[in-house]
Amino acid sequence: MDLSRFSTEARLQSHFKDDYDFGDDKLQTLYAQAKRHQWDADLDVDWGKFEPGVDVIDRRSDFMSRLACVQELPSEQQTQLFRVLHLFMVSQVLHGEQAAMMTCGQLVNVVPDVNAKLAASVQVVDEARHVEVFARYLECQGGRFPIDPDLKIILEELLAERDWEAKCVGMQVIIESVALSFFRLGSELGVEPVFKSFIGNVRDDESRHVAYGVITLQDRIPALAPGVRERLEDWAYDAIVRIGGRAGKPGFTSMLGALATTDVDFASFMPKFLDEISDQQHLDLDGLADPISDTVLPNLLRVGLVPERHVDGYLAQGWRVDRAAKTVENLHTRHSSAQEKRAEFQERGLTFADPREATLA
Repeated sequence: MDLSRFSTEARLQSHFKDDYDFGDDKLQTLYAQAKRHQWDADLDVDWGKFEPGVDVIDRRSDFMSRLACVQELPSEQQTQLFRVLHLFMVSQVLHGEQAAMMTCGQLVNVVPDVNAKLAASVQVVDEARHVEVFARYLECQGGRFPIDPDLKIILEELLAERDWEAKCVGMQVIIESVALSFFRLGSELGVEPVFKSFIGNVRDDESRHVAYGVITLQDRIPALAPGVRERLEDWAYDAIVRIGGRAGKPGFTSMLGALATTDVDFASFMPKFLDEISDQQHLDLDGLADPISDTVLPNLLRVGLVPERHVDGYLAQGWRVDRAAKTVENLHTRHSSAQEKRAEFQERGLTFADPREATLA
């Protein structure tokens, strides 16, 4: 599979409206904020402060730092492992930001209202800046990793979508929410000086992008025909299955290939690693950031894309959703409630990785 490039085709409608009454609109406010908070990767980042030998983000923020098989490695190999792990993640962010730039360019055409067009257009500028800053940062680090195959599938589908609502759900509410969680983590626990200097600005941009999706879709989703809304609900569920890696489809599988580029002896390391992460009851995940429960699912709840028919499937993946309170609890798959749901799905011969089978009702 050639991961260096891909092309998609999408026939898009362009909506022009002779209506320039901006009014007191939340999207107009978002557009105004974006204009005031522009920054420049040339002028506002001191690239001369780059330190090649330090962690990008505090390694204690990653679950791998808690694994015995990692802790027993020589310190130099541990440093290599976390450097590659973080550069892999930054590489996926870079690829996602390019897709976000392309998707928002499409949204400028297809969203019907002028306030939505203005907010999407300024996001194109934001995303161009993000592509620039992350590409330059990875050049400082000596290179980047190709796009993960599962992420590629999601982005291909997203760019080929004809309906603007699906584009907005996939990019602003899901992909951008995952990125926002990473940017918040980087802002709080970034170590490398150049990364620390720009990641807070990226976080602020991304917060506006996620808000764009929520504001645009909150009123739109309930007004859609049931069949259209169900398709969006299924699309969102499938994307979480691919990204979250808790339904038998491990997320970011190419990450292990990236880690194999280090000096670690993977022939002896991998069996220990797989044994340790398979022992869910003894895996220490408490206190770690989880983008799905922290940002993605709460935003899907806000826009009305977590139906009752998917609640069982999400619980089998370790996320307890309260639709009435619009809250999400990250139980992890080891929790007894998640294990019981998994057993029920298995007994009925259902696959909760499939959004069409993600209910026990």
